[in-house]
Amino acid sequence: MQLDAQVFLELVEEANKICFLDIESTGLKGDYNSTLVVSVKPYNMKPISFSVKQPGYDIKVVRDAKECLETFNCWVTYYGKGFDIPFLNTRLLRWGQEPIAKRPHIDMYYSLKYNLLTGRKSQAHLLRFLDCEQQKMDMSPTEWTEVLATGDTKRMIQRCESDTAGLEALYKKTRHLIREIKA
Repeated sequence: MQLDAQVFLELVEEANKICFLDIESTGLKGDYNSTLVVSVKPYNMKPISFSVKQPGYDIKVVRDAKECLETFNCWVTYYGKGFDIPFLNTRLLRWGQEPIAKRPHIDMYYSLKYNLLTGRKSQAHLLRFLDCEQQKMDMSPTEWTEVLATGDTKRMIQRCESDTAGLEALYKKTRHLIREIKA
């Protein structure tokens, strides 16, 4: 017997076993780039963030993020099946670590792509369109360059935590559309 998606969501929400995940990295490929920040936001709680002291050496960040993620029964991401989880697993492999154990994973990008007909699919656009209180934090190319040059990740942590809060807001507005949850 398969559990209904909405019933499952009620259970993981009540047990505080659902979280929202976002990462910031130096680029898009885990073999040439590294993790800067990982934020994990438990449902209705403050985010937990892991950040590097120096770009490039992210073993502690990816190990700690893996450990944290594996305490939850369900993850919510925005294009996390296409980027965040594969990127983290690539970095874990780089450091000789096991990949993150699979969990039921709701990727809001795909969930909303197939349930809504909007002109744009970005998290920022959907947050604006749905009048969510939390909006996507913008960072200029200059700010990104400064982070990479100085290693100061304070602004990246703010962005990552903001993205998880926005993701939770998007989830709450569209949760009723979730009919299927896959690992």
